[in-house]
Amino acid sequence: MYDCEQDRYTEFATTPARSSPILRGELRAIHLGDNAGARQLTTLLAWASERGLAASLQQGKLLLQDVDVDQALQINRLFGNALIISCHLRRPGVA
Repeated sequence: MYDCEQDRYTEFATTPARSSPILRGELRAIHLGDNAGARQLTTLLAWASERGLAASLQQGKLLLQDVDVDQALQINRLFGNALIISCHLRRPGVA
């Protein structure tokens, strides 16, 4: 289980076994309307672009596609203080 408030896992290992597929999905980030948050959203967009992630920014909402669990944790660690971040990750092949 992932505790987003503490940015940590509980009750299982964070390193997937080689045979286990990594979790992937989409991540959404929004700011609360202040200038600092808007700048952080733009910085996150640049961060995602540098890593080749598909991204779209519309009306203060950023959507990143095909984010893996490690990237989601890094985004939360880097931008979680200034942005509201939500993430929906699944194993490949699971609807």
